Amino acid sequence: MIKFLNKHYKSIILCLIGAFINAVGINCFLLEANLGSGGTIGISLALRYTLGLSPALTSLIINILVVIIGWKFLSKTTAIYTVVVSLSLSLFLNLTEGMNLGVDNFVINSVFGGAIIGIGVGLIFSTGATLGGTSVIAKIISKYTEMKTSQGVFILDGLVVLSFLLVLPIENVLFTIIMLFVTERATSFVIEGFNPKKAVTIISNNNESISNKINSFTGRGSTLLTGNGGYSKSEKTMLYVVVPQSQVTRIKRLVNNEDENAFLAIHDVRDVLGSGFININ
Repeated sequence: MIKFLNKHYKSIILCLIGAFINAVGINCFLLEANLGSGGTIGISLALRYTLGLSPALTSLIINILVVIIGWKFLSKTTAIYTVVVSLSLSLFLNLTEGMNLGVDNFVINSVFGGAIIGIGVGLIFSTGATLGGTSVIAKIISKYTEMKTSQGVFILDGLVVLSFLLVLPIENVLFTIIMLFVTERATSFVIEGFNPKKAVTIISNNNESISNKINSFTGRGSTLLTGNGGYSKSEKTMLYVVVPQSQVTRIKRLVNNEDENAFLAIHDVRDVLGSGFININ
């Protein structure tokens, strides 16, 4: 255990910070406006609105049960991180339960609540941890069906949100959907960083020259791939490189100067690990 803590203490600290931020967002904004959420927290909030049960307690019980059931579907590190997140989130939900900003406005609570929770979730996800609940269940479904984990999470969270129609007015549910959208955007922003990465694929007769220019400009290496044209059947090389978004415009200009007929495809990149890129784990 000591060895594990020495190796993973940075990620565990991020999990704790993310859980605290998440708890503040839930108590200060979601509960303040009677808004719902997805996943385990969504179920806990529904139980709070209907039965008056504490989200700190119910989320802990649900997550423990789900992690026990899905333990073998998670890597050891992810499972331990998820347990840390579940325990700390319940603790912080209890400690911040009395926090009240006194803001009685759906727009403010949904936007700022979504942003704050998204930051917390982003920090947690960036370590490779999950929030338990629907994430773990979706992994189990994915193992035995053709459904992707991301699709499973979307469907399960959607069902949780729709269930709020039974316990909350339609206005609250609609603002919950807005809150979830803001949460997703904030989560993506934290995971991708302040300067998101882009993958650039280039097909040109001058790829070697372009590769050298990109390396000189960005300081990053690139990969030359060999392929055959689908129509011409002639052999072509493709250049693949990942760069910060801030450098994309310069890359496009550089490629155009080398070959006006070059084909470029630019893709969003969710995560980049390896030489030249930071791995926070």
